[in-house]
Amino acid sequence: MRKFLALLGASVLMLAAAACGKPPTASASSADLVFGSVEEMVAAAEKEGTVLVYTDFLPTDTEALKKAFKNRYPKVDLQIQRIGGTDLIARYEGELEAGAPSADVVISGQPDYYPGAVDRGMIVPLRDTGVLGLVPDFPKKYIYDELDTALIQAIQSGLVYNTEHVPASKVPSTWEDLLDPFWKGKVLSYSSSGLDNINQLLTLDSLAEKYGTGFLDKLAGQLGPAQGGLQPIHSAVGAGEAWLAMQSLPFVVNAMKAEGAPVEFVPMAHAYWPTHGFGVSANAPHPAGARLLSYFLLTPEGSESVNTGEGSYGPYDDIPDTFAEPTLKRMRQVKERRDQLLGPFKN
Repeated sequence: MRKFLALLGASVLMLAAAACGKPPTASASSADLVFGSVEEMVAAAEKEGTVLVYTDFLPTDTEALKKAFKNRYPKVDLQIQRIGGTDLIARYEGELEAGAPSADVVISGQPDYYPGAVDRGMIVPLRDTGVLGLVPDFPKKYIYDELDTALIQAIQSGLVYNTEHVPASKVPSTWEDLLDPFWKGKVLSYSSSGLDNINQLLTLDSLAEKYGTGFLDKLAGQLGPAQGGLQPIHSAVGAGEAWLAMQSLPFVVNAMKAEGAPVEFVPMAHAYWPTHGFGVSANAPHPAGARLLSYFLLTPEGSESVNTGEGSYGPYDDIPDTFAEPTLKRMRQVKERRDQLLGPFKN
């Protein structure tokens, strides 16, 4: 378990080695490129020879994507740089501002990023890339026009608990169950800084909407000492230092179980699912490759390659009804209520 959690923590912070030399600056036509057929797009991408993506995907997903893309397009070298959290956006925008664009495609777990990036001319509007017309069978409900992206991955969210301390009769099925005195001081959450991201804020907002504004104060009163993030709260639950943690993902729990940890995952309604979308850089050094990778991500083959893990769903999967569609309006409203939502969890 320690080995897995150490790798998990390291992967969040990892930056893959950057390519040597100053990347070329793309021409204005990079943002306007549209292909009339897949064959035409493939030929142009093969001529470029390379496509570079910045992503905060898990290592297993990046490896699977690279393998699947190479099998399908062996003449196009897919280069992937994993950059964790908000560092991804900072890196991408910093390079653009320096006049040295590098990434062709950005795959981020912050779907509310793309509209603003489109407005600032950094990302091409999804429909302007022309790739949607080349994938006519892509499920229309997962094209998020207001977010200028499309769903390529959603990861089920819920709770993790220690099976040696929590009997079956106490496993929560609703968030209100956590107000039972049984849980007093035995529930962990991220620190307030860890909660200050769009996924966690959406969860807190959904709980306040469902159970009333006072619910968050009651829930905060049940918590033990706050932890920094995903790795420490899972370590604490696995070691029995806490009995349950509020933010968990199936693949993390399954990896811990494989190493002998006495833990189990339980999905919960109103726990916001982390989602990934993508955007084509308006200054892509390899604009044809950028569109080819985007096209591939929208196909059943590409979608399957990044959604093989437990609890990971793509647009062609039967996604459970606990998944809530991300909307720009909701995300903006939640950010406006940020201080109110985080207030009970300040530490």
